[in-house]
Amino acid sequence: MNTEDIMEEIKNENEQSAVSNEQNFEFITETIKERPINKRRMVLKTVFTAVLAVAFGVIACFTFVSLYPIFNEWLHPVDNTKVVTLEPTEDEPEVITPDEAGSSNDDNKVSLISDINKDDDEDTVSENEITGEDEDGEKNELQDIEEGEDGEEGSKPQVVTQIVETIEKDLELEDYTKLYQQLGEVAREAGRAMVTVTGVSANTDWFMNVYENKHVCAGLIVAENGKEMLILTRTSVINTSDSIAVTFCDGTRYDASMKKSDPNTDMSIIAVDLSKMSNDTKEACKLAELGSTKSSSIDGMPVIAIGDPLGVTGAMAMGQITSHTSVRDMTDTNATILTTDIYGSSNASGVIINMSGHVLGVIAQDGASMDAKNLIRGYAISDLKDKLEKLSNGQEIAYLGIVGTDVTEEAAEKYGVPMGAYVRQVVIDSPAMQAGIQNGDVIVKLGTTDITSFTDYKDAMLKCQPEDLMMVTVKRMGREEYVELSYEIELGKLSE
Repeated sequence: MNTEDIMEEIKNENEQSAVSNEQNFEFITETIKERPINKRRMVLKTVFTAVLAVAFGVIACFTFVSLYPIFNEWLHPVDNTKVVTLEPTEDEPEVITPDEAGSSNDDNKVSLISDINKDDDEDTVSENEITGEDEDGEKNELQDIEEGEDGEEGSKPQVVTQIVETIEKDLELEDYTKLYQQLGEVAREAGRAMVTVTGVSANTDWFMNVYENKHVCAGLIVAENGKEMLILTRTSVINTSDSIAVTFCDGTRYDASMKKSDPNTDMSIIAVDLSKMSNDTKEACKLAELGSTKSSSIDGMPVIAIGDPLGVTGAMAMGQITSHTSVRDMTDTNATILTTDIYGSSNASGVIINMSGHVLGVIAQDGASMDAKNLIRGYAISDLKDKLEKLSNGQEIAYLGIVGTDVTEEAAEKYGVPMGAYVRQVVIDSPAMQAGIQNGDVIVKLGTTDITSFTDYKDAMLKCQPEDLMMVTVKRMGREEYVELSYEIELGKLSE
């Protein structure tokens, strides 16, 4: 054998030996087991943690109780200013300190709100502005940003600091006297918008002697158009008169002329020529401020009746609104009736005002029940505003000739009555009757205006004019369901 063969043989033997060693030796595989849980030790740790938590809580409470007076005095320093107390006199109420006021159990308390850091001429804020209410008692947004001299909004908020003091005292007769004096001031200020309207008519007696009939009622100054002073009064007092006279709050008397009237409510607008009125009279009187009666909280509101509520010109009476749920149905419209507990004349006239002097109702005793004919009642002013505006502008009231009401949700759901103005009655010889509208019809459209309630209907009618050609769409009950019908109707003019 040569040397290469020997080397090759030795190499093969080494390779076989290495393979044999790999097969004979293997790595050891271990399995690691989790250490068993020591329950006793775990319980001890839990108990130890709870004890530490309780100890920490006790220490924290003790520290808080000990340091609270110190930090409270530091964060809220006590004002050491002395409170001055005055001995009560006949004219001054006793002043009670805040601590005494807070400990009192007497219900007869009067809260006073006073502003500090307030100058006489500027930076004053009224209580109405603080509470977000205007003079009508309606909510307004608070103005939190001051306006600069140029009218632009500034960046500094207006800060108002208040002190509320509670004064405890027994009411005396002088307090009631002052209260009624203040109510009288409200009535006198609102009375500047009241006038006395006299209708004069001439007649002859059996002996051919001429004499005058005078009918008197209260009137209300509602507007002026630059040429005339417009006054609201009762139609029945002046409709047969030969002449109309108006006496203003300063006692001066001027002739007036009829403008327009509303037969539904027995109301008319008369006009006094401004060029004939003296400047003193113009300054003495004022336009009436109209309030709102749409709020559901109007029941129980204290009110004052002024004008002629007691059968005496210039009288006043006080009470409260007892109800505003009654509605009087009239031709093509309706109006809410305000009832009060004020005992007055069955022929009363005038207006009902609130404590701010704003007109809430126009007195109308017609239609009162026999057992309550002397209780003052009137039309809610919110239902009259649009109509008064139309009469003041010299416009006639359009006339279709129905008496209607709303379709209730119960009727709509139970009987399938469509929503709209339900026709309860059709006036004889009215445009509605001549066109063919019947009792039980539901008006759903007036021209291009959709009608979903009787309020929609009367608002749409107020926008119409006599002799307008109007397409009236109604739904009438057929054999199985309501059928839609349309009528082209020429509107008439509402008259006596």
